[in-house]
Amino acid sequence: MTTAYLGDEYSHSYAAAASLGGELRQYPSIQAALNAVADGAVDSAVVPIENNLEGSVRETLDGLHALTLYIRAETTIPVCQNLIGLAGADADKITRVYSHPQALAQCRTFLEQLGVEQIAVSSTSAGMDRIKTPTDGAIARTPKPGQAVLREGVASGENFTRFVRVMRTPTFAGDKVSVVFGTKNEPGALLGALEVLRDYGLNMSRIESRPDKCGMGRYIFFVDFLFGGDKARLMSVFDKLSGSTTFVKFLGQYGTEAN
Repeated sequence: MTTAYLGDEYSHSYAAAASLGGELRQYPSIQAALNAVADGAVDSAVVPIENNLEGSVRETLDGLHALTLYIRAETTIPVCQNLIGLAGADADKITRVYSHPQALAQCRTFLEQLGVEQIAVSSTSAGMDRIKTPTDGAIARTPKPGQAVLREGVASGENFTRFVRVMRTPTFAGDKVSVVFGTKNEPGALLGALEVLRDYGLNMSRIESRPDKCGMGRYIFFVDFLFGGDKARLMSVFDKLSGSTTFVKFLGQYGTEAN
C-alpha cells in the first residue's frame, strides 16, 4: 500500500504513517496528500485530524468535506514538540520561529515567553528548512543534519495527536463513525439532528463546526459517534439524519489501527 503523509521523514506525520506501515510518499501539505489519494496517485494518506491541546485540524476536515474520501482507521501518538535551531545556537538568542500553525499553537506559552516572531508554514519539516542563521528556530519532532534540539518538550502540556488513514473506498467495520452534515438556519435545527443519535442510543464522541464557505454565519457540523451495529442499522441512522439536515455525508466507519 502506498501512503501519503505531510512533510518528510523528520515530521510527526511521518512517525504516524511509519508506525502503520506501507510504502511512504511525502507531500508538502495536508491538502496535497489528500488530493493524491483522490487522484489515485497513492492508495491512502495518513493525516492529522485532532490534537488534544489545540483541537481539530481544519485543513483535514475541509479536505474530507470537499473530496470523496473515507476514513478507514485511526491511531493516536504522543507528540513531543522541540525547539530546533542550528547546531551550537543559543535558544535565548532565537528571534523567529517557523512551524505548522498547529505546532506553533501547541507551544504558544513557551514561544510567548521566549518573545519570538512566530511564522506559520505548511509543515514542521518546511519550518526546519527555513532555519538559515543562529537566530532562526523551528518547532518540530527531530532536527535535520546540521541542526540540534535547543529546548526539548516545549508544548503547553501532555500532547497527543489523532491521525486517520484515508482511502477512496469505505469500509463498514469498526466502532466509530464520522459524518458531516448541514442544518437549516432556524431554531432547534442542530438539536433535531442530534436527537437522531440520541434516539438510536449512539454516544457522540466529538462535534466540530466549520464555516460552510457560502456565507457569513453559515456552518456545517462534523460529528463522531460510537457505533456497534451492522451496515443496515447504520443506513437507517443516515436515513433519519437526512430528514433533519440539509445534507449528510458519510466520512467513514473505522477502528483503531494497530501500530
